[in-house]
Amino acid sequence: MADPSTVLRTGPSATLRTGPSTVLRTGLDESLLPGVLQEIAGLIGLPATLRLMQNYSGVRLYVPARFDPDHPLVKIVGHAAALKLVENFGGEEHFDIPKARAAVIAVRNASIRAEYCELSQRQLALKYNLVERQVRNILAGVEADDGQDNLF
Repeated sequence: MADPSTVLRTGPSATLRTGPSTVLRTGLDESLLPGVLQEIAGLIGLPATLRLMQNYSGVRLYVPARFDPDHPLVKIVGHAAALKLVENFGGEEHFDIPKARAAVIAVRNASIRAEYCELSQRQLALKYNLVERQVRNILAGVEADDGQDNLF
C-alpha cells in the first residue's frame, strides 16, 4: 500500500464514505484506485466514480444498453455521467466494481491526521471504528503489520 501521507494532492474535492456514517472530502490520488475505477473516473470524473463505488463496491454492475432517466445509475452519478457509462459500457457483460481498499484506507488515514488537531486519539478511534493503538500508528506514519515475515 502507498504511504498514506502522500495520498492527498491539491485539486477538486471528492467525497468518499469510509464507514457506515463517515463521509470524507479529499483530493484523492487516482493512482490508488484499481484499473477499472481509474478508467471510469476518466469518463465520469472522480466524485461520480466514488459515488458509484459507494453503492456498488464489491459487487457486479450491469450498465444497460439503453439510457433510462429513472435508472438507479442516474440517481447515483447524475444524468451526464450515466449517459457516458451507457455509451462506453452499455449492454456489455456485468463487471466487478472493486472495493478499492487501499484508496479508502489512505483517505481515512489522511483524514485522521487532519482531524487530530481537533479530536483526541480516543475520539478518532471511536469515529473511525479503530482501536486507539491503530490511530497512534496512523499518526506516527507506521504501516500496518500483516503478521508475515519477509522471506528475502
